[in-house]
Amino acid sequence: MARVMMATEGAPTDLKLHFIASRTKDARRYNVPTVDEIATLMIKRALLPGQQPQYRLDLVTRVFKIKLKELINDIHKKHILGCTIVKIFVIEFQKRGLPHAHILIFFAENCKPRAVKDVDHMINAEFLNLETNMLAHETVARCMMHGPCGVAFPNAPCMEDGKCKKQYPHKFQYDGYTRRTILVHGVELDNRWVVPHNVYLLTKYDVHINIKVCNNIRVSDNATEGNVVEANEIKKYLDYRYVFTSKAAWRIFKFDMHELFLAIKHLQYHLPNQQMVLFDDNDDVQEVAAYNGCGIRS
Repeated sequence: MARVMMATEGAPTDLKLHFIASRTKDARRYNVPTVDEIATLMIKRALLPGQQPQYRLDLVTRVFKIKLKELINDIHKKHILGCTIVKIFVIEFQKRGLPHAHILIFFAENCKPRAVKDVDHMINAEFLNLETNMLAHETVARCMMHGPCGVAFPNAPCMEDGKCKKQYPHKFQYDGYTRRTILVHGVELDNRWVVPHNVYLLTKYDVHINIKVCNNIRVSDNATEGNVVEANEIKKYLDYRYVFTSKAAWRIFKFDMHELFLAIKHLQYHLPNQQMVLFDDNDDVQEVAAYNGCGIRS
């Protein structure tokens, strides 16, 4: 695994040859480098002696893009979670500059999780057995633990009015729940603090991947008569936005900030002289009729 080689002193410099040589199948078809191998190769060759990856946010951005592309491929083409028909993702950057993605997917009718067992098959929210699945156990402990927060840690980022905004720790659903524990910052945390995740995706990418299932859509309208607040979202964005190295690198590399894939796309085909015409209510009808499809008067 690449994560093991990154943590090992004196890791080989011929990483590509090393990984390919350890495989037994035909190189022309099967010896395609994995995401971890490519990321390790990029970082090891680009870092200066003694330099840590977190000081090269251009590399962090590239590696994140590689992993995001592979993750989207796993979800939308390989159907790791089920057959999907719609995929939407948006890239955002934390205040410290680290990128993250919000991904929304819609399942096909025959793949929608309808029962508890369907959700449990897709999402895990507990420690796996350390003896039978050590890698998953360690990855959950490192990447998928919330907190600690609460009364003992009132200054935690998630705390608001003395309560956790994420509603941790969650409640056990039944008494027979497996209650394994782990120490985090000297505090013993159990399964109630585990962030929901998919075991396969978590162990493959070794990053924080929170997965939730939404089975309904609720629209909330908080505006009431006499209590309408005018918000200038554009001004707020310009006044309070953060521009860090990783976001600047993302823009320089011209990576997409969002992407939408639909099963059906509307194409702007039309018959001759039947194209769509845009106009304002106060425009003269004769002038509007004189414009062609490009908005130029004929």
